[in-house]
Amino acid sequence: MDYLMGFSDTVKALEEVLPKALRIALFLGVLTLIQTIAQVFKRHYSRLIKLFAGKHDPPHPDTSSPTQRNLSRSFRAADHVNDNKHHLLLAATGSVATIKIPNIVGALAKYDNVSIIILLTESSCNFLQGQSGEQPSLAQIANMKNVDGIYRDEDEWRKPWVRGDSILHIELRRWADLMVIAPLSANCLAKMAQGLSDNLVMSVIRAWDATGMLDPARPGVALPYSGKKGIMVAPAMNTAMWHHPLTAEHMKRLNSDWAISNGGWIEVLDPIQKEIACGDTGAGGMHEWKSIVASIERRLRLLSTKEGLK
Repeated sequence: MDYLMGFSDTVKALEEVLPKALRIALFLGVLTLIQTIAQVFKRHYSRLIKLFAGKHDPPHPDTSSPTQRNLSRSFRAADHVNDNKHHLLLAATGSVATIKIPNIVGALAKYDNVSIIILLTESSCNFLQGQSGEQPSLAQIANMKNVDGIYRDEDEWRKPWVRGDSILHIELRRWADLMVIAPLSANCLAKMAQGLSDNLVMSVIRAWDATGMLDPARPGVALPYSGKKGIMVAPAMNTAMWHHPLTAEHMKRLNSDWAISNGGWIEVLDPIQKEIACGDTGAGGMHEWKSIVASIERRLRLLSTKEGLK
């Protein structure tokens, strides 16, 4: 009898405890589920957002220019070997004189047999943001005649490189018949003289075929410097910078050691005396842009006809 009474008491106790235990177990289970969902969401947040946006957002129209859209494809010089055009690589570095780039491009628009690719350092881009009529935006410049591309540092490694991919600064060097750097800032002059290559423009310069052994002339296109490609530079900087002793050292490399006249690959268009943008008056202003255009015309042997190359 005592045994039965003890069993009965146990059953009653279980009846009281079990509902509470089940509720506690259910509560802990819900907490565990919430924690698991939170961890999954945290781990895959970006994918979920992209998936949700892809399903619910309307498609955005492509408002980029044709030139800008073309940059989404890998650039290869070999694709342009037989285009029957003179290839001008026009670069600008961080100087106010960058605002003359549109003038140079516009003056060459009378030629149908010219292809221009523009290279810009990040600092030079600050001068072409559509601030004024003489400072159009890069999108406006991209739509000018003969401009077949505008490249910046970010375009060098648009995606992780794998074997077989082209390398932009090498392909641009191969493509160009003539590279013109107008303006060449004090900073980039120093980098050039020391062989630094920390941006796209400097990488092209550093990888240039200084010997003339790697990049032969294309069919029907004469090279600008006695069978060799070359780089034409137009330094531009503050007057005090131009007269600094370091500038003299750097210019010796370009004007003497690497000069076309000494069998090198560099042609210097010397700065002029003028009142420069900062208000100082003296040497350091960039070579007149019309004279730069004349030098390009002479080196590329351009003709103001629509008959193509001669």
